Amino acid sequence: MAQRFSFDNAFLHFARADGPHGFVWKYMLTYVLATVLLVGIGFVLFRPLINIWWDVIMDVSRGMTEAEMEAILVRRMTEIIGWIIFSYILMLLLGLVFWAVFEAAIQRRYVREEGFRLGFGGDELRLLVVGLIWAVFIVVSYILSLILTGLLTGFVFAGLGAGGDNAALLGSGFLASMLTSWLIWAYFAVRLSPAAAITIRDQKVAFFDAWGATRGRFWTLFGAFIVLAILIGIVWMFMYMIIGAGLGASVYANVAEIEQAQDDPVALIGALLTFDIVGTLLAGYFIMIAMQGLVLYVWAGPAALAAKTDPRGGGVAQAADVFA
Repeated sequence: MAQRFSFDNAFLHFARADGPHGFVWKYMLTYVLATVLLVGIGFVLFRPLINIWWDVIMDVSRGMTEAEMEAILVRRMTEIIGWIIFSYILMLLLGLVFWAVFEAAIQRRYVREEGFRLGFGGDELRLLVVGLIWAVFIVVSYILSLILTGLLTGFVFAGLGAGGDNAALLGSGFLASMLTSWLIWAYFAVRLSPAAAITIRDQKVAFFDAWGATRGRFWTLFGAFIVLAILIGIVWMFMYMIIGAGLGASVYANVAEIEQAQDDPVALIGALLTFDIVGTLLAGYFIMIAMQGLVLYVWAGPAALAAKTDPRGGGVAQAADVFA
């Protein structure tokens, strides 16, 4: 049954989740439009920086020396450094809001079985807090993994000695230390993965409460995420090959014009901005954005099922399905 927590239901929850039909295509279309809007805002914010680099490229093409280029670049970058910092901070905040809005829509679909809708209210604000906690968790985990890897590698180095004959063993010890750190991080990440789903389910920030929802379920969730990661990787590789082949064909069709314009940056840019090349790039870009949104939706499935079938109660799944 679709609501029962199991390995196949976990990694296929994106396809088996109950709720109104039509969610995925509405979600993906809105995700693409919102991403394009976010990129447009970023372009407007960073246009002064883009203009600087464009002017530098044009000046270099006219024979500017490297020293002159560096002097102009440093001077102009210094003039707008405040605006650059402001733009980075603003884009970071907008990116976090973007994630919270779409993650809330995904979790409402999975956990509450609602149709697609976007908003910015209590659900999104609570997920902003969850997102910030995840950011801190990732930074702390990264620092601790570096420390652990350094300590374990140091122990191996001290035990083997510094001789050249032990280089291979030392390298193996370093890889083993990295793998150990990754497994520890993966364990905590999987155990806490339903945090967003439980936050939406209970309508309160519940980051560490996710630990209880995954008790006794780690290997099932871990396996589901591994299978999804492999499938997603294959799909991404396939999409890159298709888009790359299309772009290669478009460039090859214009190779004569491109070769003629190699010594003139302006002419070269014009040769690259033909309809077929730009059209292929835009089509590939929109496809990859849509795939990115779909990956976020699919990836949230296993953890959402864990929250929905929480053995402590609180989920909307029927008990007969959960414990059958």
